Amino acid sequence: MKPASVVPEATATTSPRPSSAPTEPARPSASSSTAPARPAVTPVEPLRPFGMLSSETAKAFATVTAPPEPRPFAIPDPAVQPQRVLLVDDSRSIRTLLKIYLMARSFEYIEAESAEAALKVLESQQVDLILTDFHMDGMNGADFAATVRAHGDTQISKIPILMMTGDANAAEVRNKGQKAGINAFVRKPVSCAQLMTLVDTILPPVKTG
Repeated sequence: MKPASVVPEATATTSPRPSSAPTEPARPSASSSTAPARPAVTPVEPLRPFGMLSSETAKAFATVTAPPEPRPFAIPDPAVQPQRVLLVDDSRSIRTLLKIYLMARSFEYIEAESAEAALKVLESQQVDLILTDFHMDGMNGADFAATVRAHGDTQISKIPILMMTGDANAAEVRNKGQKAGINAFVRKPVSCAQLMTLVDTILPPVKTG
């Protein structure tokens, strides 16, 4: 019997590639001068968890005091004639929001989307209070207030007027409104409590009994 032949270890563990198989291109070494340089990585600011405020926003909120609790909706008294409010604003959503805020009082509402339309309303309907925006197409709120004050009918010229604005230069708008004869001024966005405080001041509720 022939003795078993010994196969070298290198031959047993490595199978030669067929000559027809494609060869893998040589990878450049890490130290090769032809290797492309990696782009610089810009550090990314870590994301804040949802609901957290930045330091600047937190400081801004810290300076705002909590508004008082809103009053409940008023229940109309059938024995009292409701006071009527003229809402003058070219934004329907703002007029709707004002009506919701004013539900703490039993008001009737008339809406006008411009100062010119509001002047026509005043000629035909009695109004107890005017809430007007400053920036509107056509006549602005200050010119509208001045026109109301110059009206020949004293029942119209003496109607309390509250003017609102979202203008960044609120001090200048306030000055124009005061010269026009407004009774109160408020900057948008206005809270329900803030609006009702001003309304109660320039048009107190009708006392019953």
